[in-house]
Amino acid sequence: MRPSTLAPLVAALACFACGGGSSAPPPSAGAPATSAASAASSAGSSAPTATAAAPAEPPAQTHAQKKPLEIYNGCREVVTVVFAEDPAEAGAPKRTIAGFASSEGARRADGTQTVWLVDDQGKGLIRVHVTRPMKRVEIGASCRTLDAR
Repeated sequence: MRPSTLAPLVAALACFACGGGSSAPPPSAGAPATSAASAASSAGSSAPTATAAAPAEPPAQTHAQKKPLEIYNGCREVVTVVFAEDPAEAGAPKRTIAGFASSEGARRADGTQTVWLVDDQGKGLIRVHVTRPMKRVEIGASCRTLDAR
């Protein structure tokens, strides 16, 4: 085999082995298109299988998880909300929301969530339990109330 036809074959095998699909790379300028394509297709059937593990994909989200929860701050102050059963829980997701602004919050796998309004020290002021059909949590004008709808 000539060196000019070997390069596309090696590239096709490398692309196939890494999971890049079955399409062959464009032939090099010196190689005829038909010989490179036939070499790639015949090599694809006898190519060794890849032994490297594919990257792990995140688990598929349920319909309830795909619909984020809208959090609307109806007061003038910047507020912080925590998404957890206990607002002091380590690693609990938090959002800081500017006055009269909205943010999105994640739901649990079953579509529910507990949302806490916390003070400047992170202590829980009030909480609301969100169920699957609810779409929005509103922080009241007093900055001390929560309403789930």
